[in-house]
Amino acid sequence: MNAPPHDADKNPNVNTQLDSAWSTPCDVVFQHRVWWSNHVLAPGNAAFEAALAQVHGHCVAFIDSGVAQSWPELAPQLMGAFAALHPSHEETTSHEQHRTASATSPSLAHVEIIPGGETCKEGLKYTERVAKICFDHGVSRHGAVIAIGGGAVLDAVGFGAAIAHRGVRMIRIPTTTLAQDDSAMGVKCGVNMFEQKNALGCFAAPWAVLCDEHFLSTLPIEHWLGGFSEVVKIALLKDPHLFEQLESHAMGITSRDLKIASPILRRSAWLHREHILRGGDPFEVGSARPLDHGHWSAHRLEALSHFAVPHGQAVSIGIALDAFLAVEMRLLDASVATRIIQLLRSLQLPIWHPLLEAGEELFAGLEQFRRHLGGNFAIPLLTSIGASREVTRIKAEDFRKAVTTLRTLAS
Repeated sequence: MNAPPHDADKNPNVNTQLDSAWSTPCDVVFQHRVWWSNHVLAPGNAAFEAALAQVHGHCVAFIDSGVAQSWPELAPQLMGAFAALHPSHEETTSHEQHRTASATSPSLAHVEIIPGGETCKEGLKYTERVAKICFDHGVSRHGAVIAIGGGAVLDAVGFGAAIAHRGVRMIRIPTTTLAQDDSAMGVKCGVNMFEQKNALGCFAAPWAVLCDEHFLSTLPIEHWLGGFSEVVKIALLKDPHLFEQLESHAMGITSRDLKIASPILRRSAWLHREHILRGGDPFEVGSARPLDHGHWSAHRLEALSHFAVPHGQAVSIGIALDAFLAVEMRLLDASVATRIIQLLRSLQLPIWHPLLEAGEELFAGLEQFRRHLGGNFAIPLLTSIGASREVTRIKAEDFRKAVTTLRTLAS
């Protein structure tokens, strides 16, 4: 096959340093599938069957230790759900058909319990463990890794699945409010390294997400409430009506009334997912991070506290801080910031932590954020409920004034 002609052959005066530069757009299409279904691991559950319909060969599963403790029969249930996918001898017309079906149908080769929370994201230990288990149990790119747990477990296990064979199909079963209304909807996974949150990771779209609100019934109250900080965030950025719903139904949410909380959680999940899939930059190639309102300081607070401050509570504090930063920068009316504080309090979410007093160390989170984005940053600050503006510079003086205001409100 002849090589394509060089531009220099057509025009001898062309710059020879560029005559072999090729630039071709390449579109990659992936399907982002989410199901909401109670008792998703019950034999014959339609959502589970749909998620596994195109999965073949061996699969492995990793369960958050906290979830395993609350649901001790979870591993046997998972095995039963897989067993229900296999045709029985009576349903096949010949031994050969049965053998072929058994070879191609998904089978559960291994179940392992790993620590939940940020423990599983401390370095590469559990990510490497996931990848090794894939090789030990013959999981191919047509098999699947299943993660059952909170957002941290989804992160660490997802990273391991993404690097095994350059990408094994990942099925997420989120079990916390925060994971169901936000993190499970995303296309990111990663671990903490170098004293920084999510320092290592990758973008990898899940093969399927199975949200089962039944798991929320055993969630500790701190984690139940923490997930609603992300609902507040997305409402502030994109949906004033959702913000009003939170104000109206805060008592029902704090009393764990799922009839009230469920549509609110699902709306948050939809808004997060829609932005990621239709916002034009799902893998964050650019500098804008419109969903990271309240997060630059939240991630720094988590790291400074050695992750004693859970992510949801850190985000709540970050939202409060960003609200008054916007006030100091004359972007937001103080009455709106006060309304935000009132909502966070009614949801029993924090607005203050003593680590906010570590001004220089916390403010250094801005520099980490800038480096994370590749030299630039654009932080979304509110102009009203449902609208925001990206700012590229925050003055230390405005930061200190916002911290002082929060300290006063919290005292």
